[in-house]
Amino acid sequence: MSDEPGFTPKGIVPTAEQRAIQLGRHKRVIVEANAGAAKTTTLALRLAQALARGADPDRILALTYTDAAVLAMKKALERIGVATAVRNRLKIRTFDDFCRARLQHIEGGNVHHHDKPEQLKPYVLQAIERVMLNPDERHSDEFAVEGNGEVMVESLLNAFARLKGTLQWNMEAADKVLTPTVADELGHDYLTLRVFWAYEGIRRGGHPDHPTFRAPHDATYDLANLLLGEDAFVDLTPPLALGLHLVLVDEMHDTNRAMFTVLQHLLAQNPQTAFVGVGDRDQVIHAVAGADAGFMADTFEREIGPAERLPLTASYRFGPTLAASVSRLSHKVYESLSSVQTDVQLIAHDEPKEANWHIVELIRQRVGLAPQSTLSEVAILLRQPHQSVALENHLLDKGVDYRTSGFDTYLMRPEVLFVRGLIACAQDSFAGIEQIDTRVRILQAMLMFAGSFVESDQDSPEDRLKAQLDAIKSVAHTPELVGVFLNNQILRNASAQVRHRIEAAIGIASVNTTEVLLERFVQALSPQTLAARVMVQTSDIEQVSANIQGLIASAATFDNVASFFRAMNEREIRQQGMRGKDCVVLSSIEAAKGLEFDHVIMPGLNKGEFAIGGNTTDNRNLLYVGMTRARQRLTLLCERRRPSQYLVDAGLL
Repeated sequence: MSDEPGFTPKGIVPTAEQRAIQLGRHKRVIVEANAGAAKTTTLALRLAQALARGADPDRILALTYTDAAVLAMKKALERIGVATAVRNRLKIRTFDDFCRARLQHIEGGNVHHHDKPEQLKPYVLQAIERVMLNPDERHSDEFAVEGNGEVMVESLLNAFARLKGTLQWNMEAADKVLTPTVADELGHDYLTLRVFWAYEGIRRGGHPDHPTFRAPHDATYDLANLLLGEDAFVDLTPPLALGLHLVLVDEMHDTNRAMFTVLQHLLAQNPQTAFVGVGDRDQVIHAVAGADAGFMADTFEREIGPAERLPLTASYRFGPTLAASVSRLSHKVYESLSSVQTDVQLIAHDEPKEANWHIVELIRQRVGLAPQSTLSEVAILLRQPHQSVALENHLLDKGVDYRTSGFDTYLMRPEVLFVRGLIACAQDSFAGIEQIDTRVRILQAMLMFAGSFVESDQDSPEDRLKAQLDAIKSVAHTPELVGVFLNNQILRNASAQVRHRIEAAIGIASVNTTEVLLERFVQALSPQTLAARVMVQTSDIEQVSANIQGLIASAATFDNVASFFRAMNEREIRQQGMRGKDCVVLSSIEAAKGLEFDHVIMPGLNKGEFAIGGNTTDNRNLLYVGMTRARQRLTLLCERRRPSQYLVDAGLL
């Protein structure tokens, strides 16, 4: 080992675990890492060591899941002292960018790329229409959805991403005819799968080898499908035979079947290449979208081959107290090399609303934080978006600036906008909504949840959407027309049952009594039933109901419906005015993955509230990810009468 050509990093002294990874010579290595254990830096050390041994920078490929991880790898290489000229020659890509480049080489041209869901919306609506109007459909009774499907677009795109990431149809049903029974076996709604295939037909434009457009992760899916084709490259040079010396994968726990298929063929077509992957299997929180720890464990061994397993256990992010808790929660060795003594606090309270009081006090006092810590170093992590309704109101009323991540502020969620629109009509106060853009979004939400539409003589879904938007904008700029729009477009084009529910809800809100609103509005509107008429995903339907119930419950502190309506509008203006960088981060746990904060606050650690669907691996991993975002302080809150079992498992109760 003394003759080993070594790389000496700048600014850090590698641990024994890091040195073992850096200097290892096994052809295939998988690093089992813990959160905060400097995974990316350690992978950078291994890459730098390969360069010191003579590897060609042009023949090294590092793959990640996100653009943020690409940037993190580049910064880690710079930080440890790899020269700029060498760094610029390295290929550090997301899986999807790498696949897009290889497909461009295979297809011989560029394919238009759409980055935003709004750009995909017309194609999804076209696919829904194509399915609904198919005269040969044998199971049309399965399509119990009203309206044009606009409210389903987001959840359908999520389902499409899951189908593509898992390659589920290819792996489980390639030789089957799609029926409701087959859809049920695959765990999907029949309509979702029908629309998926219609959408894919539109995306491919009738051409098997050159799609009309691609969206994020489509390149990985398309290349994986191409690689799985039996006769794809019989007479061609294998597309991934790049003569690579080293392939690295960061955040390997995020790998799904499509990505793994590309990796599998990449290593097979470069038989001399070395491979190092690093990941933390306890950070798999998107199993439903295809991420699977098995791809860095038994699946890797079975489908690619044996690999040396090396540990990376010590955290540099947080102190020993938190390390001990996450060690117990995850059932694995965890130590801390951080100089910070992270404080872990559990607050048990009697009433749910007490949690919000504690949160504001924690933010104001900044107890246990360094003097230089700013508000942006405080994160409140939530398990479900609907939990933010009462909390956001409390933060707004107490003058605490915040920004949301991973979900919209509750006032801008479609179902809340829908209710705001109903109350505006009831109170004849549509003009009281100051922002024109908000008025537009409210009218769109009312159409969506009514399963209704604006009448138009346009032929294509895209043109009909444009005509509808033009009509909505006209009403938004002339609010006195909202009553006519409600009657002539929303109610007239809705089903009789939906029309009855909306009229009943408007009647209750027009009474202007808060007590009546609290007692009767949700029952009359029946948001769960209403949402089920225009949505197919159970989780989406439940979130709609929870958000509306939370919104109406927040009216309890107001004298009448009119003052409640004014307060919502004032809160919106206040929230939109919070544009500064120094504000609290109110985030989903998923959106906080990969980030860290001085103080992490996690409310709602209650039995039946955090572990949705039971004590599953995904739920436990979500708590693990949330807890390990903290540097100086972690605060967990639960109701005294029903604490989560996870608090016991983590040794906190």
